[in-house]
Amino acid sequence: MKFLDQSLAQEIVDRTMRIINRNINVMNEKGIIIGSGDRNRIHTIHEGAVKVIENHSGSEIGEAEARLLHGVKAGINLPINFRDHVVGVIGITGEPDEIRNYGELVKMAAEMILQQAVLIDEMQWDERLKEEMTSQLMHGIENLDSLYFERAERLGINLNLPRAAMILTVEDQSTGYKWVRDKLDKDDLYVMQPDHIVLLKKINSKKAQTLEQLGKWAEGLEKSQKEPFKMAIGSFHSDLDGISKSYQEAVTTLKVGRKLAPKKNIYFYEDYKLPVFLARADQLGVDEEIGPYFQQLKEQDKKGELLETLFVYVEENGDTQKVVERLFIHRNTLRYRLERITDLTKKDPRKVKDLLELYLSIIQNQIK
Repeated sequence: MKFLDQSLAQEIVDRTMRIINRNINVMNEKGIIIGSGDRNRIHTIHEGAVKVIENHSGSEIGEAEARLLHGVKAGINLPINFRDHVVGVIGITGEPDEIRNYGELVKMAAEMILQQAVLIDEMQWDERLKEEMTSQLMHGIENLDSLYFERAERLGINLNLPRAAMILTVEDQSTGYKWVRDKLDKDDLYVMQPDHIVLLKKINSKKAQTLEQLGKWAEGLEKSQKEPFKMAIGSFHSDLDGISKSYQEAVTTLKVGRKLAPKKNIYFYEDYKLPVFLARADQLGVDEEIGPYFQQLKEQDKKGELLETLFVYVEENGDTQKVVERLFIHRNTLRYRLERITDLTKKDPRKVKDLLELYLSIIQNQIK
């Protein structure tokens, strides 16, 4: 594997030259200069470095010897070791007697910079792989093979933990990404999608507490963010395949929530089970009209008072006092509106079965 490229080599040169006031060269595993304080020497062969690579040990070259070698000046050349391999050479230009004390310091600095760069690169690679595996998990476990579970173990992903899916949409994806990263616990998983961010949140033994925490996060985001955002949270399922179910719940909840309650920012699946069910039925082609009641009301209800009354009547469980207080109307007005709904649809909202059909018809039309 190639660890030392031209960009990293030049970074080593620039950083070590700030330590000592001497020219530095960095050669790759073939002895070609790929980083130097003297840019004219880049891409030329350094015979002294070739010898260092062959012998796996440093060398000193004086002025007289340098004149006999191609592309070489007086100086000290030392191997850059990484994981028990010589991956390159670092050279300091100057008379060996004058620069000998710098040699090990410069070599150590180069190896530390290399180790840090490789570690960061590996961490970023692991992070990308973790996101890819999270994406696979969101779409079901049918195609997961033994290699998937081996990678999960290597990356420290505990697939046996219960999780619920959360979707976040925000105009500035980088802002949303930073917010999610800051909120992650050790066993949480996330992935960036083109139009939203998905967080698979670990659910502790007290499920309600975790969902409450997600709600508080959302409230915090609502207060801190100036740009609009939407969040939807699926339910918890105990099995591994439940992650994809929770994700699909969150996706559909976001869709119906935007249509039914556009002013809200946070939608819980638990609050939208019925609309989600209807939306899924529609997606599956089971889109038979429940009844023409929505259109019947809409055509005769120019101000939307009957539809609003029906919704509030459902939300308040038919409690007359609460309905009139919430709508700021008289009881007689409520009675008139309910009778008007009955006349138009032939369905009486005061009867449970009729109320259900009315409600389903309205929702079915609103989420399309």
